Amino acid sequence: MTFLTALGAFNYGLVLIYGLFLSAHIAGGWTNRRQKRLIWVLCPLFLLIQTPCWLILGESATKQLYPLIVHLPLVLILIFALKKPLGIALVSVCTAYLCCQLPRWADLTVTAVTRSPMVGEISYTLVIYPVFLLLRRYFVRPAYSAMTVSPQSLLLFGSLPVAYYFFDYATVVYSDALSMGIRALNEFLPTALIVFYVMFLSAYHKQMQTRADADLQRSMLEAELKQAEIEVTSLRSMETQVAVYQHDMRHHLTGIDGFLATDQPQLAKEYIKKVQADVDAITPKRFCENELVNLLCSSFAHKANAAGIRLMVDAKLPKVLSLPDTELCSLLSNGLENALHAVVVLEEVNQWVELYCGIRLNKLLIEIKNPYSGQITMRDGLPVSGRDGHGYGCRSIRSIAEHHHGLYSFEPQNGMFTLRVILPLQDA
Repeated sequence: MTFLTALGAFNYGLVLIYGLFLSAHIAGGWTNRRQKRLIWVLCPLFLLIQTPCWLILGESATKQLYPLIVHLPLVLILIFALKKPLGIALVSVCTAYLCCQLPRWADLTVTAVTRSPMVGEISYTLVIYPVFLLLRRYFVRPAYSAMTVSPQSLLLFGSLPVAYYFFDYATVVYSDALSMGIRALNEFLPTALIVFYVMFLSAYHKQMQTRADADLQRSMLEAELKQAEIEVTSLRSMETQVAVYQHDMRHHLTGIDGFLATDQPQLAKEYIKKVQADVDAITPKRFCENELVNLLCSSFAHKANAAGIRLMVDAKLPKVLSLPDTELCSLLSNGLENALHAVVVLEEVNQWVELYCGIRLNKLLIEIKNPYSGQITMRDGLPVSGRDGHGYGCRSIRSIAEHHHGLYSFEPQNGMFTLRVILPLQDA
């Protein structure tokens, strides 16, 4: 055996180890030491299997048997030992096979430049490990992420390496069809690359649109929650102001006593009415034990009263909820704001809004009902607003419900609009 033949056999075993570890890494790697040891044990085992094939059957026959003695067992090991899905295991092995062309191209390039097969084989030996390190650092994680995003992404990502795998074995390993100059075969890979490129751009554009919509949704939700924080702070400031009025009540009583002592009952009455109006304007009504809900309902009750709208509240909530105050504020504020805006244009008899919020089976239930007029257009389960700058409230409600794995519905039916939100709560 010449040195060149020995070096070729050595590189043949080297690429086995390269493909084995690259396949495992692309598939997501191992999760425990037992799986890691198994991958290391497979290296000498596969080498022991293919060495007799190489010596007895020759290089050509060994290459033809390679899918049966290496690739198929590797796919099965990824599935049953490393617990990888079939699609990911198959695409990972085919992708690693495709990546084996990188060091081979280095061999071909150096051989073409130096006209020395020996130098080419040596370059193959020298570059295979650096190529593996580069792929593991910059390619493995994006490849795994691309495969696991969705079944469609796995199909798209795997189409090229799987097509190349079968094409290479059909036209190079099992036959010499590619070298015969058949035009259709020569055009296959460029065509496959073009199709893959077109599909990739389409999928990439759709993914970018989805990400942009998600970013916009997140920005809107952050703005809603920020506004909710401001509203909560304002409402609590109002409550503090009520406490100040209560504290200063003795001063008001002193003033009233002074008017009465000087025989000025009319001034005393006017002063009492003024103080009462000031206190009523900022005093939160008691709807339930929850402080925030009391503040919000009181605030919207004042808004409804000022607009001539009847707001009927049935609130049965405990003092403490696991839902953040900002999100609870956003849900109620957006729902009530939309309801008040819908009924303010109706006839007086239909200017009313009903709010129910309570807890059943450790779930927060919110229901807001109000009449409406005209036609409500629904899109993706949300009412579409024709006003500029509006419609974000419903999206915010949907985002909060989805974030907590809850349910929501916007139901316009027979002139009655109903908003329902159901959110699971954590045990106190």
